[in-house]
Amino acid sequence: MEKIMIAMDNGLIHENTVRFACYLAKLTNSGLTGIFLEDMVISDTVFVQESAGQVTIRESVILDDPSDDMDEQLEENMDVFDVITRQEGVEAVMDLEEGIPAVELLDKTRFADLLVLDARTSFSAYYEGAPTRFVRDMLKDVECPVVIAPEQFSGIDNILFCYHRSKSFVFAIKQFLYLFPTLKGKHAKIVFINEQDKPDQEEQDALTDWLKCHFSDVEILILAGDSRRAFFTYLLTKKTDFLVMGAYGRGLLNSFFESDEQQAHTTTSLPIFIAHY
Repeated sequence: MEKIMIAMDNGLIHENTVRFACYLAKLTNSGLTGIFLEDMVISDTVFVQESAGQVTIRESVILDDPSDDMDEQLEENMDVFDVITRQEGVEAVMDLEEGIPAVELLDKTRFADLLVLDARTSFSAYYEGAPTRFVRDMLKDVECPVVIAPEQFSGIDNILFCYHRSKSFVFAIKQFLYLFPTLKGKHAKIVFINEQDKPDQEEQDALTDWLKCHFSDVEILILAGDSRRAFFTYLLTKKTDFLVMGAYGRGLLNSFFESDEQQAHTTTSLPIFIAHY
């Protein structure tokens, strides 16, 4: 891996997210690009036009320059990013993008190896919780793998694969292995979320044998009862796992953050890797 991007809004910078991105950069000997997004949209207006008996509905986005307060916050954020990356010894550059944040960032992801996002990244004046609408929109159309950064980070001891019998899941595993070869010595765990989708013994053996080529040891976990609830309960005890999902995992992502307060705090303390098929 060579190019990791981290996206930041024009609010207060989350230093833990930047330090986590620096950790990934050092882990993979990659460069880090800080994408600073300025939202220039001040209104989104729908126009209805009638001509020759035909009605046309047109949506128009009106742009404006950011306020002086936003400019000051942006400069402060860029200074903080520069200080942190220098402290962490990471080669980093900064890129300022003005316009519609989701559009600008999606264009950038086509030519990046990995995007680091904070689940709280938002361009709304109102509190949205996590993941925000911006983050959910990005996960739908992003053109490179994404890591949702944890609020707190305690290192990585285990790689936890959230198994679902789909091409997306296998693709996510391959992307993770290609991007993070330095995690080869870690312990890998495969958790079956959906009992009805549990693979037969032959498929389990094939999956285990494959992952043993990449990890020191591999364990299969079959959760009894309500698999999704059991999975959340399992995660409550984890502090140093790196969670890997396919595109299927986007549905689970909302559940992580919409769980009760204790569960939400725990799951947001784990990095989450998501890749499209």
